[in-house]
Amino acid sequence: MNEDEVLSRITRLLEQGCTMLAAHHDCGAPLFRCQGEVVCPVCSFAERADSQAEMQLPPLSEERLDVRSNPGRARMQEGESVADKPDDADLEPTYGSKQSEAELSKAIGSLRSALLARLRELTVSVQDEHDLHMLKRQLDCLEGLLRILRSLQG
Repeated sequence: MNEDEVLSRITRLLEQGCTMLAAHHDCGAPLFRCQGEVVCPVCSFAERADSQAEMQLPPLSEERLDVRSNPGRARMQEGESVADKPDDADLEPTYGSKQSEAELSKAIGSLRSALLARLRELTVSVQDEHDLHMLKRQLDCLEGLLRILRSLQG
């Protein structure tokens, strides 16, 4: 594999949000952490056929919605326009009823349980983390979890 192909793979990994680690593989290429998995841009992809390694997502059509520009419309179907679905089409006026208060209380309890479980998971992973970038991200997540848990108490 030539240097341009290696650089192309490294670039693709970085564009996908992978983290370049300080460690290097036996082949000399830097290792990357992608979605919790450590991969080598040279050796990890050597088994794949070139056609599979070059596979990319299809480009967005004009009919699809850009979630970044309008996150409230992320669940629209292809071909559906904004005019087809007004902003309040999915809202039901259930505020103030005893049933909705009970459902809200149950949902908050479930959310609190899920947040506490994630807090425990992150606390354990912080103890074992050696990558400072990942450690900072985990601590930021912990800070956010604690802030949300405090707001749920009050």
